[in-house]
Amino acid sequence: MKWEKPAEDLVSFLDDVLTDVECDKRKMFGQYAYFLNGNMFVGVFQSDVFLRLSLEDKRAFMEKNSEVKDFEPRKGQVMKEYILVPSEILSEEKTLSELLTLSIDYVSHLPSKNP
Repeated sequence: MKWEKPAEDLVSFLDDVLTDVECDKRKMFGQYAYFLNGNMFVGVFQSDVFLRLSLEDKRAFMEKNSEVKDFEPRKGQVMKEYILVPSEILSEEKTLSELLTLSIDYVSHLPSKNP
């Protein structure tokens, strides 16, 4: 299966949103992802944005937002701590900010993967 190139407008959007966050941007499998202490927390996959949350936060957010789906880069390979962020939420500054804060807080407490 060949993946589409990441949507450059979403990459630029995340670059802008994450301006004040000390993180690394890396290209992985032709897609872009952002890392804190070596741990991936948000990125662009084709024409979608994905985000990492604790399982508890993920469950709670998905219960409140039926349009939110699991991040499944390949059929049958669900990434358990990740969601796809619907475009409606990307345009809701407050909700997006809350999600990013939850993600950053969660990932910043994970063990560092930096060498």
